[in-house]
Amino acid sequence: MGANFRPETLSELAARGNVAVRCACGHRAVIDGPKLSRYFLAHLWDGRLHLVQDRLRCTRCRGKRVRLGLTFDQPTGPEWGPRSEREWKELVRRLRG
Repeated sequence: MGANFRPETLSELAARGNVAVRCACGHRAVIDGPKLSRYFLAHLWDGRLHLVQDRLRCTRCRGKRVRLGLTFDQPTGPEWGPRSEREWKELVRRLRG
């Protein structure tokens, strides 16, 4: 990874690793990057990082003042979102109406 890597979108960040989420309260979590990116694509949400930050909230304080970054650490906390390909297809079908 180059020292000048500055991703602008969630998909660029997720292509390199997982997403580190840091809150102003000091809580830190790691989210599976490709899964988060796919979740945003399924919902047709804008993947620009400054807009992604607005959609996430801290699991400890419920605040929305989070910062995103790249990490190679394993995801922390309970698994969220669809767990199988079938569940992903069901989510997309439900969202598309």
